[in-house]
Amino acid sequence: MNQKPQPLFDTYKTFMALFDPELKVPEDDGQTQYVAERPAIAEYLDSMPASACAHSDMEHVRNFLKSYSGLETTFRGYRTQVERLMLWSWLKKEKSILDLTRSDAEDFMRFILSPDPEWIGTSVRDRFIKAGEIFEPNPMWRPFGIQAKKSLMKEIAEGKRSVAAIPDEYKPAQGSVRQVFAICSSFYDFANADGFGKGNPFRAIKQKSTFVTRQKKKSAGRALSKLQWDFVIETAEQMAAEDPTRHERTLFILVTIFSMYLRVSDLVGNKNWTPTMGAFFRSGENWWMSIVGKGNKQAEISVRPDYLPYLARYRATRNLTPMPGHEEDTPLLTKLNGEPGLTDRQIRSIIQQVFDRALDRMKAEGFPEHEIGELRQASLHWLRHTSATFDAPHRDIKHLQADMRHENMSTTQDIYYNTDDKERAASMSKRSIRDIA
Repeated sequence: MNQKPQPLFDTYKTFMALFDPELKVPEDDGQTQYVAERPAIAEYLDSMPASACAHSDMEHVRNFLKSYSGLETTFRGYRTQVERLMLWSWLKKEKSILDLTRSDAEDFMRFILSPDPEWIGTSVRDRFIKAGEIFEPNPMWRPFGIQAKKSLMKEIAEGKRSVAAIPDEYKPAQGSVRQVFAICSSFYDFANADGFGKGNPFRAIKQKSTFVTRQKKKSAGRALSKLQWDFVIETAEQMAAEDPTRHERTLFILVTIFSMYLRVSDLVGNKNWTPTMGAFFRSGENWWMSIVGKGNKQAEISVRPDYLPYLARYRATRNLTPMPGHEEDTPLLTKLNGEPGLTDRQIRSIIQQVFDRALDRMKAEGFPEHEIGELRQASLHWLRHTSATFDAPHRDIKHLQADMRHENMSTTQDIYYNTDDKERAASMSKRSIRDIA
């Protein structure tokens, strides 16, 4: 088929509204209003060949996503993978996802590794755009999104390269490929359990190593050097000194993520938990931070003593006591107008401002490209890895594992405790090509 892929599901909030009894009219499962507001979806399903069974596929997938809608992050991951599978099945195979065979599943995995260029674009936040009283598919949306390197986007902005170069940069991470197997297999297990499935073509793939390479995890490429981190935190401190009203919050966010190895979701919260100042509590002589993080799991993270002055100075800008009170319900973060909470996008933007300004400082001071190159690619998540990389030589592996909330110690070991590699490199540094002894 020559049709282009288009989004089939909207945001998590919109999806959950389908099942909210307070928002439905009698005898309505929520889908009627959803389709009425997005007529392009029904038109798209109607345009598929009869063999695709598009309408029934949508119903099955909608019910599947409902069963994995407890957390927004989980929903988004499942929506992405199963939506790709459904679009590929209709457009490439012209069949229902329930009719896919093992060889079809293998073809899909090959497509995942190397999608058609027209299926790839830069990450687009909005799947649908409001046009009058209805929502239309965002023409910029693609099933596969790529966070193109900043250097490439700069060249495109300057007219040195075309946007057509973006798909060439696409290369799925091994973790993402493993996620495809897991989520697609979950869908077919769900279908079989509900009595409308015909087997699990993904479990039938014997040579999964064809698509997933077992690699030793490394922190290299995701952690700043000591020099780069010094510039980053000094920059944030300078920004806070210049404009305390705005940038004490910036400094607080940066140091909090770094100090407690946090993910951005730990600061945003979820529908089951909202971060407050009460997350900090004292037990004996030690301070802890309690969060409900990835997988809706509660954890307590040890707080390093030299973090506390940063907490106190941020609280001072909000006219709060230096240290949080017992079970204090004050929002952890607020917008500049005082409204509680920040989105993950807003937090990432705040951190990016620090990275950009630190980069400008390093350039102005004449540091060579190899010293500043990694900082060009740095993202908020690098702060978590940078901190753990610095701390690993000085902390017991069990303690670091607990604070990073890794389920398996092997994860912490593989990423942050590469002592064997260091010893191997050190032994080679003593060898000479000419002076053989």
